[in-house]
Amino acid sequence: MFANNRINRINEDIQREIAVLLRNIKDPRVRQGMLSVTAVDTTTDLRHAKVFVSVYDLGSEKELIKGLKSAAGYLRHEIGKALSLRHTPELHFEIDGSIERGARISAILNGLPETHEDAGESFPCILNPEETAEWLKSRDNFLILTHVRPDGDATGCAGALAQGLRELGKTAYILPNPEITPRYLRFVEQYHAPEGFTPDNTIAVDIASQGLLADNASQYIDRITLCIDHHTSNTKYAENLCINSDRASCGEIVYEILMALSGEVSPWAAECLYVAVSTDTGCFSYANTTADTLRTASLLIEAGAPHRVLNKGLFRTKTKARVKIEGMVLSGLQLYFDGAAAIAVITREMMAEAGANEDDVDDISSLPCAIEGVRAGITIREMASENDCKGSVRTMPGVDAGAVAAHFGGGGHAMAAGFTCKASVSEVKDKIIEVLSDYL
Repeated sequence: MFANNRINRINEDIQREIAVLLRNIKDPRVRQGMLSVTAVDTTTDLRHAKVFVSVYDLGSEKELIKGLKSAAGYLRHEIGKALSLRHTPELHFEIDGSIERGARISAILNGLPETHEDAGESFPCILNPEETAEWLKSRDNFLILTHVRPDGDATGCAGALAQGLRELGKTAYILPNPEITPRYLRFVEQYHAPEGFTPDNTIAVDIASQGLLADNASQYIDRITLCIDHHTSNTKYAENLCINSDRASCGEIVYEILMALSGEVSPWAAECLYVAVSTDTGCFSYANTTADTLRTASLLIEAGAPHRVLNKGLFRTKTKARVKIEGMVLSGLQLYFDGAAAIAVITREMMAEAGANEDDVDDISSLPCAIEGVRAGITIREMASENDCKGSVRTMPGVDAGAVAAHFGGGGHAMAAGFTCKASVSEVKDKIIEVLSDYL
């Protein structure tokens, strides 16, 4: 079992690294292929790895494989440096010809507006930002949904998208989210849907799965016509999907859509999107920050986003309750695996003693990974009852946060993920230690 877990983890790590490294390949056969890395299969001795790729430009498969073979030496060298493997496998590229992939490619090429079924399964129509803009232009009466405990990315995207659609003369509302905190409420409350509003189109932003919908959105669970997202764990539940997992935030994708809609972003929409982009990157300090992220932030500032005010309010100002809860978290934090893992716990009693609310613990999950030598930082928070917990996983390269969270039914990104589960804090903590033993 350990060997299988280790190989699976290596496969995931290699797949992720290749997807990143391909951005640096200058060979036009690779850059123009519209390819994606769908799977990696490494032999148990780590000598060889089959890398399966799909290409949306049908007819270019042979040239793509030639380009990838030409780049294999470079890719192998860089993977070896990034993952510190004892043996870096030789890479062998193959076209992924699976039925599911073919169905999705057909949907993309044909631009079909609805889901399609093959062998009893449904596949969404995949749209890029420009196609999403055209889709939005041809429709009206929108309701925008955010996920449970909405963060800056979800609320910023919702506010900006509602504003952009209204500027086009569309009817666009946001479903009120009962779990939103005062920190983010001002970006969405002016767009709250009136009671009795019936949408023709329902849009989910920054929501990877239906299970992350707020409780009052349950009536729309099977009626989501468009999802805009950046999570690799997206379950493709919507009729139409605009996704780019290379983006650090959903806000970057919404920015592209708004620019395709009208060629500009208003100052208020820019402010909302700056909140989205900056909060999902820890004010551009997290490892997910890319050159594209910084370019988008620069363009949002040029469009009128008050970045100095936002940075001060979101990242450089702490309430007294926040300072108290941080002290409690750090004093109770425990290290495991020779300091490679740090686990922090936040109980309801700690929250009450500090007088802390949801805003006071926003992004507190970044604390454990700030410790030198920590490769995996876990924050376990006790929620409504002692058997109701929320976990946040933050990791360094080489430890897949999304895979760790998946053991608890959660998901997310390679270095930032989360989960909720029905268990006590101690039970979750014991299970986390067991899971991390396969990674550290």
